[in-house]
Amino acid sequence: MTDRDFPYYNGQPVALSGRQWLLVLLFCCVGFLVLIAAPTLLPGQAGRWAGALLFAGLPVLGLRLAAGPAWRALFPPLRARDLWIGLAFAPLNLLATTLTALLVIHTSVTTANPAIAQIGQMQGLDLALFFAVTLPQLLGEELVTILPFLAILTVCSRGLKTGRRTAIAAAWILSALLFGALHLPTYGWNLLQALGIIGIARLVLTAPFILTKSPWSSAVAHVTNDWLLFGTSAVLAVLKASPA
Repeated sequence: MTDRDFPYYNGQPVALSGRQWLLVLLFCCVGFLVLIAAPTLLPGQAGRWAGALLFAGLPVLGLRLAAGPAWRALFPPLRARDLWIGLAFAPLNLLATTLTALLVIHTSVTTANPAIAQIGQMQGLDLALFFAVTLPQLLGEELVTILPFLAILTVCSRGLKTGRRTAIAAAWILSALLFGALHLPTYGWNLLQALGIIGIARLVLTAPFILTKSPWSSAVAHVTNDWLLFGTSAVLAVLKASPA
């Protein structure tokens, strides 16, 4: 067990008002829009890095403006338990995503992730930079899930006066649906694919955070999961290009 608790929802280390949470969520939205727009406004590696870094940085800035020095409470020190729980959930997520994807493919037309196609065309430095830029981007994805999770947890706990388990369940499900909705442009606005496959994957990826109260744990799960997928795609592309 862990002695940590979720920050902010119960006034520890500070209580955030509805307006303060709206400010945090606004910065999350702006960060997401910057992630999408930056590669177009600033082509090449510069645009990718600018978008990824601002995607991760703007939600933190919003939390800093709302919570003051207590923003650090979101990022507790990394413990061994956080690490191994995150690593354990990566293969669980791959399994859940695969099973869900197989079900969705039989019932709906799906759209391939464009990042997978890009990997097949990359080599050497370009491939290394692709993996590197995913680190801030995936941290940003954690933040735009966890901060809404905490906002919903606050509303349910303090506003609606629900029980703790109900509040956590509501925050878990609603933040996963929000995360899935953010992927609608990536998957051709396919609701079933974004909310089904990605939403269920997000439920699994958020579980380490719920268990450890640390975004580092869910980030480890997320990075490990995506790097396994991208790495496998890169290896398959090399094997496909090799002469028989």
